[in-house]
Amino acid sequence: MKKIVGIVMSFIFIFSFGNVSFANSLSELDSKVLYNAQEITDIDLLYERAKHGISDVVSKNPDQNIAFVRDAPINGTIKEYTTTQKLLAVEKNGVLEESFKTVSFLVYTEEKSTDEEKPGLIQPRGSKEEEDWDSSKGVRAYSTVKYTRSTNNNLYTYKLDSVSGGWNSYDHGTLIIERKVKYGITGNAQGSGIAVSKSSGDLYPNQNTFDYTAPSSWPALESNVVMGVNTYITLKRQSGTYEWTLHLQNNLTN
Repeated sequence: MKKIVGIVMSFIFIFSFGNVSFANSLSELDSKVLYNAQEITDIDLLYERAKHGISDVVSKNPDQNIAFVRDAPINGTIKEYTTTQKLLAVEKNGVLEESFKTVSFLVYTEEKSTDEEKPGLIQPRGSKEEEDWDSSKGVRAYSTVKYTRSTNNNLYTYKLDSVSGGWNSYDHGTLIIERKVKYGITGNAQGSGIAVSKSSGDLYPNQNTFDYTAPSSWPALESNVVMGVNTYITLKRQSGTYEWTLHLQNNLTN
């Protein structure tokens, strides 16, 4: 009798896994990769793309990215560039899912001044045709927002996947003494339409790069979408006491 029961249980066990395998096969058949690009991870190559206006997506809101310098000790010029790369497009059960990464840069170039301890004027963003960043007297901040856009019956939803970035200081006389990152989402949740707002709170990286994955519990948004990351660094002259701040905002809005 025990032998018969053992045979029956083995049959049920095998049959159950057979059903799982069959279900997985059906799921794979329902998915179709429409586009798959090699991700560009070289930050200097991404900078060149952004500087020359190369992007897979044209922003409908030029003010979604903000870059500014506060209380700089000398005159300087600030520029901001952005580029978006489309990474993947997959169709699943009639729903199109597309993955993107948007990379923004803040470039601050110092100009000669006779008094480095006197706050200077920050010039307007320069045009792309102007002479670019002098790395011997420059600071560059950059941040990346990765997100997924789903399309179903002409309805778009957006989900924040991750944020990353960092800072480069090419002036050996300038120190980065504090770094702060804050990312989040706000808008109306998919399906329910309920207004939601989620934030990482203030984060303080201990090095010049950062990488955070958004919590999976954060919902996808269907309207009034704002999602992205704000970064701040505090700078200080080695030879003085004056401090100033660079702020870069990289947001997706829709």
